[in-house]
Amino acid sequence: MDKVFAYIDRNFGRFVEELAAVCRIPSVSAQKKGLDDCARHLVGAMKEIGLDARAMPMGGADNPPLVYGRLDAPGARRTLFIYGHFDVQPPEPLDAWDTPPFEPTLKDGRMYGRGTGDNKGQFLAHLKAVEALQRSGRGVPVNLRILLDPQEEIGSPMLEAFVTSHADLFRADFGYNADGNAAEGNVPLLSFGNRGSCYVEVRVRTARRDVHSGQFGGPMPNAAWRLVEFLQTLRDASGRPAIEGFFENVLPPTEADRRALAAIPFNKEAWKKEVGVAEEAGPPGMGYFEKIMFQPTLSICGLTSGYGGPGTKTVIPSQASAKIDMRLVKNQTPPEIFEKFRAHARRRGFGDLEAVQLLTYHPSKTPLDHPMSEAVIAAVREVFGKEPLLYPVTGGSNPSYIFNEILGIPMVKVPYGNYDEANHAPNENLDLDFFRRGIKTSAKVICDLAAL
Repeated sequence: MDKVFAYIDRNFGRFVEELAAVCRIPSVSAQKKGLDDCARHLVGAMKEIGLDARAMPMGGADNPPLVYGRLDAPGARRTLFIYGHFDVQPPEPLDAWDTPPFEPTLKDGRMYGRGTGDNKGQFLAHLKAVEALQRSGRGVPVNLRILLDPQEEIGSPMLEAFVTSHADLFRADFGYNADGNAAEGNVPLLSFGNRGSCYVEVRVRTARRDVHSGQFGGPMPNAAWRLVEFLQTLRDASGRPAIEGFFENVLPPTEADRRALAAIPFNKEAWKKEVGVAEEAGPPGMGYFEKIMFQPTLSICGLTSGYGGPGTKTVIPSQASAKIDMRLVKNQTPPEIFEKFRAHARRRGFGDLEAVQLLTYHPSKTPLDHPMSEAVIAAVREVFGKEPLLYPVTGGSNPSYIFNEILGIPMVKVPYGNYDEANHAPNENLDLDFFRRGIKTSAKVICDLAAL
């Protein structure tokens, strides 16, 4: 790898300029801005390094294209799938930025700007690794299939249907993704899965209109109370979901998972101070990371009813709604949980409530002892010079299940972002040392996976 790494070091200044160029494009999926322009830019960048690349429409005039790249390497026995996304979060609030969000700025060894860390710098590391392998004389020893998603930040609503209907484009032996940030202290980490999500809005209507709480108080049904009474049925005294059958398919952690959990540092008192809570919630006798990685949850994310403005308004609300996020673990599915949620409402006498599914992600998990995992761990250890932490599952949700669970591709994720990258926040940034190490890690992963 010496020649490959030397090429990366010689050309790193140009790589930083190329990162700035793609970050100047305001590809905000929530606002439907800049996505076509960014796709065209990336297709050109991929073609320049020898990939067969194209923008592929996902259906409908309102949906942007994904970017697909392909390389068929002579004599390759293995195929690697790489996922990334080129859409970014909205930059607001603009007045909280120290520099304009779409004018990438270099300061103290970092690049500041929206998308630098999430996810443009991280997927660009893969592309620059491919360039380094091609132009240093080493060559790319695996076939490559690359998908850059234009809608990850809004839940990738078109991706599952597109990928399943074009499955042959994405078949691979291994899957790799760089996203997120390192652990505290900039300790590198690997994650092998994520929780799923079944996000539901519950709506209650008890009358045609709101009414005076004095003139009608007593005989008039109250939508807010009706909703609160339903919400009280959803969890038990320990805070666990009380929906019948909610836990019946939950897959417990393996022994390898438990060893990895035990190795992850956690200062409970420091955490409580940082987030400003008196005590940790959740089932007693269960560790912090086990609750996040291996336990499904039910969270109320928002409540709306009646009047909440300044002063008073004496009304009995006729409507109420709650937004509820159920995070799922391996072997649970959004359709299963949504049906159990609705059955629970009927069983408890709340069949009049309307429940609408707003977002779904399936959970996903690759075994820690998969041969791919061992190769990636070794690559990260060598390039970053530190022993990486292993996260069997991360608490958030993403589209990895499409490739892992549906197409059967084992997926491993390695964050190439610094711990304080401030993704989704003002002053998002990417430490350029992480960018350089990310490129080298991708190059080594590509080479080492070819030998498996």
